[in-house]
Amino acid sequence: MSSFYLPVLLALFLTIYGVDSQACPPWVTSLITDALAQRPDFPGIQLAISSPRYGIECKTSIHSNATEFAEEPPLLVDTPWRIASITKTFTAVAALRLFEQKRLDLHAPIVNYLPQWAIPYLDQEQGVSNASKITSWMLLHHTSGLGDFASDPRWREAIVADPQYRWSQQAVLNWSATYAAPVGIPGAKYFYSDTGYTYLGLVIEHITQTGIAAAVRKLTRLDESCMPFTYWEILERTPQKIPPRAGQYYQSLDSTQWDASFDLYGAGGLVSNSLDLNHFAKALHGGQVLGKAAMELMYTTESSGTYGCGLVNMSYAGHQAWGHTGFWGAWSEHIPSLDLTVSGTQNQATVPLFDLNQFVQKFVQEECSPIYLE
Repeated sequence: MSSFYLPVLLALFLTIYGVDSQACPPWVTSLITDALAQRPDFPGIQLAISSPRYGIECKTSIHSNATEFAEEPPLLVDTPWRIASITKTFTAVAALRLFEQKRLDLHAPIVNYLPQWAIPYLDQEQGVSNASKITSWMLLHHTSGLGDFASDPRWREAIVADPQYRWSQQAVLNWSATYAAPVGIPGAKYFYSDTGYTYLGLVIEHITQTGIAAAVRKLTRLDESCMPFTYWEILERTPQKIPPRAGQYYQSLDSTQWDASFDLYGAGGLVSNSLDLNHFAKALHGGQVLGKAAMELMYTTESSGTYGCGLVNMSYAGHQAWGHTGFWGAWSEHIPSLDLTVSGTQNQATVPLFDLNQFVQKFVQEECSPIYLE
């Protein structure tokens, strides 16, 4: 290609996209720019990478300058965003900390720990005899037999119809008991359930006698994990001197200002960014948050081998990973064999844009190849 055209193409690219990178290798920038170029209907990608073994600590982002995204804050390198179901990892850690403190029996019926107002909803959804058999261990692993309000199309229709409605925990569980049919008897099978993690949030609140946000912050040691951009939306004050929360989109809808209460009480609720999530994942998997016995429980999956305690057992390019994804195209993954932690988001709730298999393959190719010295 003629060198005459290179500045022109570069100027055109920067007009369409904004790139904000801090010390990431060129192949990382190429990977995310190529991904976004294929989907101009996505707002951007934010990414943080950590691998002490291979000497990589970096964060980067790319955002679209298209007019349809102009009204909301762009995905810059430190911009916080709703992490959605990645919150489940934090809720699970809080429950396991209560187990370590001998304040929670993971195999005791949750009716022993729930506030009285919540038990009728549990009975309505599962029947009294089944409800009395549900344990925190089952909630942690999505094996309680409870349905899932969040995946019900009627729930999403209700949110879209009135996106500013303020949902209480009681309203969420009432809706779930009314519409989300049970999927089996307690302990029989895996079925992903936001309903279950909402009940787990109530268990944590009832034991600690404090709100879910304050309880999780203390139990998970958030303030000790270098996470200045992380807070619980609505339930905590937004930290000062951080960028405004990034624009997030549900298909063609700008959902940035939708009231966060539809995903707030333990199944979701936290706002963070890629670097903060990396800090927490490294602390967690490095044994700085839970003791060895509790971490072994966290890695113990239900019978299908899919889900531990708030962690999904995954494989990328042949390497086992532990982590979680979030509704808005977010992820936080730790890959022990590569000493690699990677977190990020695309802030668009449609198909995945960032290919983690491709990323891990490229990481191995670019960063793990042996260097031969003459």
